[in-house]
Amino acid sequence: MNFTKTERQEKILKLFNDVEKSGLTVKEYFKSQHAPIGIAQYFRLKKNYAKQGVDGLEDQRHAGNAREMTAEQIELIHGTLSYNRHLTSQSLQQELYNQWKIELTRCRIDQFRQQFKLTRIKSKTKKQEILQFAGIEIFSALAQHVGILEHWNTTIQKRLQKVMEAQPQKIKRDGDHIWARNRNGTFSVRYNRLSKVRHTKFASITDKVKNKDFSRLSLSQITVDVLNRKNLAVTLLPLVTNNGATRNINTPLGNALQYGCGYNYKNATIDKYLRELKYLQVSEDLIDCNARFWHQFWKRYDPQDHKVACYYIDGNVKPLWSSKRCRKGKVTMPGRVMGCLEQVIIHDGPGRPMYLRTFSGNADLRKNALRTMDELDALLNEEQPPRTKKSRCSRVLIIDGAGNAVETLRAFSASEYYYITILDTNQIQSRKFKHLQIPQRYQHGPGASLTDCRIELIDSKEPKYIYESRAIHVKWDNGKECCLVTSIPETIFDASEVVKAYFDRWPYCEKQYAMMKASTCFYQVVGYGKKLVPDEKMLEKIKNLQIDLRQLQTELAVPLSQITVEEKKLQALFEKERRLKERSKINKDGQREQSQRNQKNLKSCQRDIGRIQRKITTIEEPFKKQFNVLRKQSKEFARIQGKRKVYHVDVELDQLMTSFRLTFANLLVFFVKEILDNTPIEMNTLIQSILFLFGKFEHLPDRRKVYINKNEKDPQFMKKLQKGLSRL
Repeated sequence: MNFTKTERQEKILKLFNDVEKSGLTVKEYFKSQHAPIGIAQYFRLKKNYAKQGVDGLEDQRHAGNAREMTAEQIELIHGTLSYNRHLTSQSLQQELYNQWKIELTRCRIDQFRQQFKLTRIKSKTKKQEILQFAGIEIFSALAQHVGILEHWNTTIQKRLQKVMEAQPQKIKRDGDHIWARNRNGTFSVRYNRLSKVRHTKFASITDKVKNKDFSRLSLSQITVDVLNRKNLAVTLLPLVTNNGATRNINTPLGNALQYGCGYNYKNATIDKYLRELKYLQVSEDLIDCNARFWHQFWKRYDPQDHKVACYYIDGNVKPLWSSKRCRKGKVTMPGRVMGCLEQVIIHDGPGRPMYLRTFSGNADLRKNALRTMDELDALLNEEQPPRTKKSRCSRVLIIDGAGNAVETLRAFSASEYYYITILDTNQIQSRKFKHLQIPQRYQHGPGASLTDCRIELIDSKEPKYIYESRAIHVKWDNGKECCLVTSIPETIFDASEVVKAYFDRWPYCEKQYAMMKASTCFYQVVGYGKKLVPDEKMLEKIKNLQIDLRQLQTELAVPLSQITVEEKKLQALFEKERRLKERSKINKDGQREQSQRNQKNLKSCQRDIGRIQRKITTIEEPFKKQFNVLRKQSKEFARIQGKRKVYHVDVELDQLMTSFRLTFANLLVFFVKEILDNTPIEMNTLIQSILFLFGKFEHLPDRRKVYINKNEKDPQFMKKLQKGLSRL
């Protein structure tokens, strides 16, 4: 029977009054009498009446009690139930509210558990342990999350199989020397002193692998899990060492590897693993693997279509301190020309490193930058139809002032890529500009006036060649100016877009790029071998000097013969002068003391020397310019006689380590982008803010659960970190 609101309230109030007057307990009354409501509802209404009065007796069922759940909330509930099957419904209720502000009753949580078939599993064993470096677990989880470890494993296994198939079926091996190893299994001192070992210890990798038995490598015997664990350990080296060097793993900070990759590796283990990868010569395969993976990975986070794809090319020069004569280049950090390794690194539009190549000595950007870009272009277009040579590639190469040489610009113009570069201050002259257009205001940044024009540049190596290109003359409102040179036509990029494309990568004088290299230890030079090879440039220089000297000696045959006669006389006079000086003595006042006879003979000898020298000068006077060139080239020819050969440094291990560091840099970028919502932060600050966080973890039957303590001094960063980790 349906009652009105007033009738229902009267019935309930009458029931309260009857129960009080009956002298029975509530339970006895409901057993003996017929009541309009149940005993449970009686107590609820009694409680509401005491708090709210008559309003608490109102029937709320007509308003409805069911709240609709969105698809996203249901998905979050499903994930929370899957990951926390060991928690009680009450704990899950609190977990859902704290993380996602979702309010559910315990009854509703039980219904979801039955719906998803995720009933509670009580954990039988639970072991807790304090973590000194709990923050490193975050970086380890990122590497597992993106899935790069599986791609590395596949690449290394394919390379190992390829090398094993190419190896001869039977390699004669005499086994280790009788004194090779001591009781601990390490190489003995006597073995390391053997002549054969000493001479090949720092040999080139191409010489070492000739008679290498690859079947004895540990790589051919380890499991997939161990291989992934070691790759993860190498990736995390910049975290557990201050400089990325394997020799620092044994320091106290290196113990963080136990939490980062699941095993506390020592220096010797990681060093052996890297040596075996070096013998496989797998660095180029890993670099190609990284380029393919990260190109596909970042596509999901860069959905917008661009007019052209911008690639930023920059170099990284690392000093090479060696007593041997190695290939040289200009190193910025010490500010000198010395032995070095130079890397050509290609970044995508947002500035993430994608591809690299390492060169011994100076890397010629004119040749190596274009060749490296062609290799990357071929990798990214493997699954696409080949582009015809008649059509220009829709890629722009953006390079800093290191690529503004006219010879380099001519090579870029002849390629299938567009380019943008910046001129040095001394190259900006108003006389070089022509076809000046009306100045425009810069539309994408600080105030500046842009003048689109054409510029003429002279090739220093070919002075008669004039190179013409499009230029953007930028005059900033703060008084500074610069000039960008590009081959992009106005129909694709206007002046503002050209300037924006260049300064998007280097907005603060390459500070971001420098901080990335510092935090990921790009500057670190790892172990290397050297191979003595002919120096082709020096041999060509010696050959040209020999030709020039012969030609000069032929032209100056007559005066040279006259000078030779006079120089023979000079040698005799020099010897006489020396004997006369030996008979003299220098006193305390700095004066020469000798007999009058010796003094007379000495002055006569010196007059004869001066007379012959003036005669030689008279002979040279008609040919003064030729003699100056002859002396200069003779001196240079004598200087370079011992430089016919140079040591070429192996870059295999350097490329191998840099490929891992390149991935670590991308992981940091992904962390900032997806976990911290693009919060502006330097990479070094990011590492320091996370790595040293304390915490604890629980060993559960099917997983490990990590609890990270907050840094109370930085609540804002901790709040963003908590929100991002919940999303991860």
